[in-house]
Amino acid sequence: MAIFCLFITPVFAQEAPILSPESAVKIGLEKNFGIQILRNNERIAQLNNTPGRAGLLPTLGVNSLANYASNNTEQKFFNGETRSGIGAGNLTTRMGLEMNWTAFDGFNMFVERDRLALMEKMSRAETTAQMQTFAAGILAAYYRLVELERSTENLRYAVSLDRDILDLVKNKKKIGTANGLEVLQSQTRLNSDSARLVLLENDISRSRMNFNILLNLDPNTPFTLDTRFQNAAMPSLEELLLRTRQNHPDLLLTKLQKEQAALRLEAVKSSFWPVITLQAAYNMAFSRSEVGFLLSNRSNGPFVGLTLRYTIFDGQNRKNDQQIAMVQMENAALRETDLVTILEGRIKTKISDYSALSNLITMEEENLNASRQQSALARELYRLGKTTNFEVRESILQEIQALDRVINAQARVKQVEIEIFNDAGIPLFPVQ
Repeated sequence: MAIFCLFITPVFAQEAPILSPESAVKIGLEKNFGIQILRNNERIAQLNNTPGRAGLLPTLGVNSLANYASNNTEQKFFNGETRSGIGAGNLTTRMGLEMNWTAFDGFNMFVERDRLALMEKMSRAETTAQMQTFAAGILAAYYRLVELERSTENLRYAVSLDRDILDLVKNKKKIGTANGLEVLQSQTRLNSDSARLVLLENDISRSRMNFNILLNLDPNTPFTLDTRFQNAAMPSLEELLLRTRQNHPDLLLTKLQKEQAALRLEAVKSSFWPVITLQAAYNMAFSRSEVGFLLSNRSNGPFVGLTLRYTIFDGQNRKNDQQIAMVQMENAALRETDLVTILEGRIKTKISDYSALSNLITMEEENLNASRQQSALARELYRLGKTTNFEVRESILQEIQALDRVINAQARVKQVEIEIFNDAGIPLFPVQ
């Protein structure tokens, strides 16, 4: 219930509640059907991981039987005696308690036990990997929307300045210090920026609906973004590479797959041993015949048996299976090495991008401060009649473009940060 409260607008509030990046990730993960299916698969793997499923425990069962037959019977014996009966009945009943247990199977039951435990770990790793990927997608979409909203706000500011300049030009024209051309130029600029603003606002509306759909919410659910680009502390390259090897979900899954290949080899080796099965039972039986040697027969008692089974020749299948398992182990090791190489290469490249973009932000912020001062000065000079309409419009344009570049650089840094954390296996979602 706490999650949905984020989207309930109080009666006294004028704006939708702020949806933080962390809240968006939490909502998306809890409502995503794919994640729910993976969690169910985790539960299935957990339920399968039992000694009984591994074959370590015996099976115990009860069997019973009851037959009745009515036959026309004629029996002739060697001494010449004859016995016959019409509709002679024959009743047979049997009931027993039996147990079967594989006492030895070449240690395959222990291999199976380890395999089931490994499957449970792999199921958890698959869920974590999918959650990390989905969380990265939510955060990337969130900050793309933040960039779009801030760019739109910047354009609203530009339209506001255009309107102020147009009003100023009209007033100057009334007193004879500006001409009709300047009015038309200012009006054209205002119209152009206003048209761009309409398109951007439509993009925002569509992007907001798509973001709600990504979170599996109603497309028209209202929310307010936290429009700050708050960058987390970036670990050193060495620490990132270490975390990648230790924590990356896909890499952990690859390591588990390597263990799985090793268990397949152990399972093949166990097939070279004999299989010993123990049977034990306690049976009770009763039969009654109206014609025959015996009128009735009753028996009860225990039974114990041992079965040994050993495959002498199977067409080299076990030997081939052993070689296949060894090749699969080699492939698993190669996949792990390949993934480590790819992830480390991506992190090194993105750290370089992160550093360059961080420096770019510093320079663009300096440019923005200078262009703001220049724009303010140009507007004041234009008001005093000491500069031209063209120069003031160029100054405003430079200010708007400088702010757009700052927003773009900040958004790019945030996107690279998300990618670095994702590649390093740093959790992008709340860890329970």
